[in-house]
Amino acid sequence: MQPRVQSSAVLVAGRIFEVVREVVELPSGLRQDLTIVRHPGAVGVVALQADARVTLVRQYRHAVGRELLEIPAGRLEAGEDPRRAALRELEEETGYRARCLESLGSFFPAPGFCSEELHLFLARDLAWAGPERAAHDADEELATEFLPLPEALERCSMDAKSWIGISRAIARLSARS
Repeated sequence: MQPRVQSSAVLVAGRIFEVVREVVELPSGLRQDLTIVRHPGAVGVVALQADARVTLVRQYRHAVGRELLEIPAGRLEAGEDPRRAALRELEEETGYRARCLESLGSFFPAPGFCSEELHLFLARDLAWAGPERAAHDADEELATEFLPLPEALERCSMDAKSWIGISRAIARLSARS
């Protein structure tokens, strides 16, 4: 038996996500009154240059009031394939295209209140997109940085998707050597 939604109401409908209040009944009979964020999902890309440095972006994150160093990442469009989104975000945020893209799995950043599933990828064999490169979103201000894997892991430790993605990339690459 699955939990049953007794009621559902959208409290806020934003550009990226919705905030919803739901009352659910668990199979045990327990009723829960929850406020959740419905999110379409996202992607993050650990993009390795030929010299094994990670391609990162620095940007201001108003929710935490500071700049963070992160892997390129972004939201999935409705019905968009995560692999396609990863390639799109990589090009928009860094100007690079990847000839090799492999999954590093996915995870739920905050499953207690948010439906977002974040899909991680390892991108290699990068090439500069050139003048026809896809532009980043108009409301983004990004700076690109390149760091060796161990330093990237340390410097990106405040951003969970980056830390998890870089950790998984290091484990994947170590398993191959």
